[in-house]
Amino acid sequence: MSTSVGTATLAAEQVVPVEPPIQHDRAALPELIQATQLVRAMQARDTFNVDGARATVAVLDTGLRTTHVDFAGRVVAQRNFTADNNGDSENAADGNGHGTNVSGIVCAGEIHTGMAPRAKLVAVKVLANSGGGSFTQIRDALQWVLDNRAQHGISVVSMSLGASDNRDTDADLDGDAIGALFRELTAAGVVCCVAAGNDYFAFGSAQGMSYPAIFRETLSVGAVYDANEGGFSYQSGAQAISTAPDRITPFSQRLHRKVGGDCETDIFAPGAPITSSGINNDRGESIQHGTSQATPVIAGIVALLQDFCIRVTGALPSVDEIRDWLVRSAVDIIDGDDEQDNVQHSGLRYGRVDAMAALTACAKDLARRQLADAGDPTVAV
Repeated sequence: MSTSVGTATLAAEQVVPVEPPIQHDRAALPELIQATQLVRAMQARDTFNVDGARATVAVLDTGLRTTHVDFAGRVVAQRNFTADNNGDSENAADGNGHGTNVSGIVCAGEIHTGMAPRAKLVAVKVLANSGGGSFTQIRDALQWVLDNRAQHGISVVSMSLGASDNRDTDADLDGDAIGALFRELTAAGVVCCVAAGNDYFAFGSAQGMSYPAIFRETLSVGAVYDANEGGFSYQSGAQAISTAPDRITPFSQRLHRKVGGDCETDIFAPGAPITSSGINNDRGESIQHGTSQATPVIAGIVALLQDFCIRVTGALPSVDEIRDWLVRSAVDIIDGDDEQDNVQHSGLRYGRVDAMAALTACAKDLARRQLADAGDPTVAV
């Protein structure tokens, strides 16, 4: 169902409400062990001497526990587009936990260690403490990000949210306001990472992704398991009988290039389960499953790539360059080669992010470019 907002159109009205994570008062896992090991994030940070400090990530979610020690000194702005917190536009406090969990995966830097532990953070509350929200609020938030990106240095957007749909193209969304904002942000060098959706089982194992991940300008993200964690059953009805590294989660929506063309699911990342920052107190912890958790893994790795590029070249890379480094260096995974679950599989090949390989691809390209700029006749561009 489409809704008209002023002169602009939105393809959906309501966001699928996000579930609150499980909360703990104290941290049991001081690092994001699940995600970090599989994607080689620590190795990438150490090898290339990056931590995301030159990047700023805007997380559009349920807000943030801004006083958590994991984010100390790095929350550069906050904005509230909901009626929560007495409607105070400058108060993005998180009463749900989803946004704080997601933000910790991006850039926790004290008790927990996110992908980019020194990246700066802009907390944008577009979802209520109940977990719900409207795409009108998300449109307004993206416009705010576009208008304020220079002031706050925003170079990445992380959106772990979506509509209850399963699309295989954006060809029918030319007039969509959020799509238009994605195009403007992309042109400005801001990478928009968006969750593919959690309804693969609910849609009968049909290929597709939810709105707004379906837009080709986004960096759309699906979820895999990182290790043998046993079996899981989800509220949607999806079930993993057993789990292992790089098995696609049974809930993760997915769209192969053979079906979706440029609207394909760009990359997969660990998303079940992920331990991160919590909202019970300033040292709390939370744990959750979803493409919501895989998306900030990618957002954090994007921040590492941007950090490296700015240090080496003095400028942000383009969104196309970021996508190329991530996709070209990804680890091959096959949908159905060893999954044990209750959904159908295509047998098609996707890519799972490898932070070390992505930084290596980036560094090689930048070195080749520098040689070419210096006039080295042996270097082709």
